Amino acid sequence: AFTRLARLQSYVGYGNFNVIGWDQSLHLARNRDEIGAFTKSELDFIEKLFFTSASTLGFYGDKVVTRLSSTIEEKDITKIPGSGHYLFKGKPADTYQQIRKDIGDSIVLTSGVRSVVKQIFLFLNKTAKVNGNLSLASYSLAPPGHSYHALGDFDVGKKGFGHKNFSVEFSETDEFKRLSDLGYFDIRYPQNNPFGVRYEPWHIKII
Repeated sequence: AFTRLARLQSYVGYGNFNVIGWDQSLHLARNRDEIGAFTKSELDFIEKLFFTSASTLGFYGDKVVTRLSSTIEEKDITKIPGSGHYLFKGKPADTYQQIRKDIGDSIVLTSGVRSVVKQIFLFLNKTAKVNGNLSLASYSLAPPGHSYHALGDFDVGKKGFGHKNFSVEFSETDEFKRLSDLGYFDIRYPQNNPFGVRYEPWHIKII
């Protein structure tokens, strides 16, 4: 399932894959040999992953997207130049632009809008890296349907900091210290949070 989603991402492009819907994904897979149709076992696995209670994995956050077939409307999002990511118009985009204004070009958008399909892909990628342990994967990444990236949250990082932007090391940067002083937003997953999620100093809470 992960390999097929990877082929889908390669076909539609990184930016488009962030916002692609499940029904569109199935249609493309059926009609493009470069991707290939999802097998019954792949579909059964993805549906089970989406609809099984995340609390069985040790994740205690809310399920914010309840339909696997939910879609993100193009009219509701805006592409952020140079990032390959989208943000929802209104408060998410306005907050990001204000952060950039207050801190400067050293702050960059590292992840914006994520469809259910993108979250499934990221979750399976994380699962593969921890030898198939779904519970361990859910400690680092919200299971499909539970990510607030589907509603408006986004991630920021320090320009040129690479993968360290998604580690505790980001909290030691000057950029994070300045973020903490702004006062007009919170972090979605602070230290010792009750959701079964690691500390994510990069995750801006909007919704």
